[in-house]
Amino acid sequence: MARGTRMMAVLASLLALLSSFTYNIAITRKIPTAGLGLLSLLNATIAFSTLPTALIGFAYPRLTARDNGLNIIAALNASSIFYLITLVLTIAYLMGIWTKMGAYAFLVLIIAILSEITSYIQTITNSILMVKNRGRFIITSIIQSITKFIVIPVILFLGWTVQAVLWSSFFIVFIPSLYAFIYSLRYHINVYNTRRYFREVISASWVPLMGYAINSFRSLDAVFIGIFGYAQLSIWYVIFILSKPFGYSNTLVNVTYGELLERGRPNIIYRDFLIILLITTYVALSLTLFPGVYINLVRPSIRNEISLLVLPIVLLAINNVLGNVNQFISNVMQGIDKRDIESNHEIRPGIYLRSLILHTHLAELVFTIVYLSTMVPLILLFRDLGFTYYAVIGALLSSLLANISALGFRFIRLGSIKSIFNGRVMLLDYALPSLLSIIVLILIVHVIRFTLYTSIIISLVQVVIVSLITLVIYFGIAVIISRNVRDLIMILIKKIIGTITASQL
Repeated sequence: MARGTRMMAVLASLLALLSSFTYNIAITRKIPTAGLGLLSLLNATIAFSTLPTALIGFAYPRLTARDNGLNIIAALNASSIFYLITLVLTIAYLMGIWTKMGAYAFLVLIIAILSEITSYIQTITNSILMVKNRGRFIITSIIQSITKFIVIPVILFLGWTVQAVLWSSFFIVFIPSLYAFIYSLRYHINVYNTRRYFREVISASWVPLMGYAINSFRSLDAVFIGIFGYAQLSIWYVIFILSKPFGYSNTLVNVTYGELLERGRPNIIYRDFLIILLITTYVALSLTLFPGVYINLVRPSIRNEISLLVLPIVLLAINNVLGNVNQFISNVMQGIDKRDIESNHEIRPGIYLRSLILHTHLAELVFTIVYLSTMVPLILLFRDLGFTYYAVIGALLSSLLANISALGFRFIRLGSIKSIFNGRVMLLDYALPSLLSIIVLILIVHVIRFTLYTSIIISLVQVVIVSLITLVIYFGIAVIISRNVRDLIMILIKKIIGTITASQL
C-alpha cells in the first residue's frame, strides 16, 4: 500500500509539473508585461502575509499524529486568530506599492485576502490528510492539476484579461481545498477545544517562527527588485514560471513526512530522497542546457535576450535542486524526532530544546538571514558591473548562498543520522550518472541547434524534443549504472501498467 501511494505521488507530481508549466506558459505568453508584474506582486503578497500559517502548519500535523485525528472546528477557530495577523500584513505590504498597481490595486487586495483565507483552510486539511490518508492528499494535488487545465479555456473565453488571470490563481487553490476540507471532516474528533489548540500552537510557535515563518520574508525579494529595478519584475516572473516544474517534489516530500510521523519508517528515506534528486536534476539539466527553447516557449518576446538570461537560469536550476534537498532533509529531521507527540500531554515550549526539530528550523533562519542580508549588496554589485538584469541575478545569487548555508547547517546537526542518506551508495546511484549525463548532453547541445519561432505549437514540440533527449540520456545512464534506479523504474512501470489494466476491467 505504501509503495502504491508513493508511486501514485510520483505520477501526481509529474502531472503537477505538466499542468503547472502549461498553465503558466499560457498566461505568460498572453498577458501584457504589466500583468506579469501584478502576478509577481500578488504571489509575493500571499507568500509574505501567510507567515502565520507556518505556525499552524507545523503544529497541526503533529497534533493529528498524536491524537489520531484533529478537532477541525477548534483548529479553524484557533487559525482565525492568526489570520488577523495575515490581514494586517497584507494591507501593509500592498500599501507600499499601491500607486504602482494603478487601477488593479483593489482587485489584487481582494484576491490576496481570499487566497489567504483558502491557504489557512488548506493548511488544516493538508495537516490531516498527509498523516491520516496520504492517498486522498495526493488526489487533492491531482484535482489542483486538473483545475489548472480547466481554467485555461475559461481565461481564453474571457479574452486573456489580467482580471481573469488573477482570479484563476484563486480558484486553482480554492477548488482542491474545498474537496480536501469535505474529505477531512471524517477525521474530525471531539477532543480538546480552541483554547487548548491555541495554547499548543503558541507553545510550539517559537520553533517555526525561527524557521519557516521567517521564510515569508523571502518574498521581500519582489519588493527589493521593484525598488532597485522595477522594470525587471516581469523577468522575475518569467524566472518564477521556469521554477514551477521544480515544485513537483512537494507532494512526495509531504508523503514522506506524514508517513514518518504516523508510522516511523526510516527505511523509506533513502528511496524517496533518490527519487527527488533524480527528477529534480532531470528538470535542472533540461532547463540549463536548452534555456533558449524554454524561454521562447514561456515568453517569445524576449527570445532575443536569451544570452542575458543564461546566468539567471543556471542559478535558478542550482537553487531549486538545493532547495528541494533542503526541504526533504528538513521534513526528515522533523519526522524522525517526535519527542513532542510521544504522549498525550500538552506541548510545552521547552520540549524542542536541542532537538532535530529546532535545528532544522534554525537552518531556515540561517537561510533567511543570509538571503536578506546579501540581496541588496549583490543587486548593487551587479548593477555597478553593468549586468542588464542585475536585480534578478543579485537575488538569485543571494538565494544560492542562503541555500548552501542552510544545507551545511542541517548536515552538521544531523550527526550520525547522516548515514540514513547512504552517502557512498548515492555516489553510484546519483552522482556518477549525473556527471556522465552532463558530459554527454553538453556534447549533444553543441551538435543540435534549434531555430526559435513564435508559434506555440512549434515551441511545444521543441520543448518535448529536448525534454525527451534529456530524459533518455539521463535515466538511460542512471539505469545502466545503478541497480537501485533500475528497481525504481521497474516499480513505476508496473504501477502504470497495473493502473491501465485495472481501468480496462
